[in-house]
Amino acid sequence: MLQNDNLLDVAQLIFNSMFPNVNYGTQTIGELTRNFDKLRKPLSKKQRIEIQGNYRYIGATSVNDYISKYNFDGIYLLLAEDGSVQDNNGFPILQYVFGKFWPNNHTHVLQGNNISTEWLYLFFRQHKVSELVTGAVQPKISQSNLNKISITAPTEEEKEIFSTRTDNIFSLIRQNELQNTNLLMLKNLLLSKYF
Repeated sequence: MLQNDNLLDVAQLIFNSMFPNVNYGTQTIGELTRNFDKLRKPLSKKQRIEIQGNYRYIGATSVNDYISKYNFDGIYLLLAEDGSVQDNNGFPILQYVFGKFWPNNHTHVLQGNNISTEWLYLFFRQHKVSELVTGAVQPKISQSNLNKISITAPTEEEKEIFSTRTDNIFSLIRQNELQNTNLLMLKNLLLSKYF
């Protein structure tokens, strides 16, 4: 959606201007990340067919299916773990996800630790991961490689200023996404009644 793309560009400009040296430092991104990979439970296509519903079953790059169960609820960052892990420019494949969903085992499930998940999202949007990718046949970004990325963590004051400047932006992004989802569901309902 164009409006959300524009909002995200504004948030990224704020991040880049506030943290120009974030990609260098003595700390690691692992210190600022909570990883929930152990809670992922992959479901086969057959299993998913048996439990069709309204909750997103999300893979490394997108929603793969809709099922009647979820195992995560909240705001998370999904970072592709294997398969298509980076774009043509070397940036990671990311999904900013909120609400109820079920991630498969091909995506890292992350939240910020003492920083917002939105800060984490914007960090990874500007950080190339080419040097982290292993595997000749199946590209992979391991949790240990991910956690070793060197950074300069924001100060408490910087985190507060960042939140003041970006909280409303991400709130609008979530509202727009919910509205789009509701309109799509309404469209599908109407189409099923008339066609």
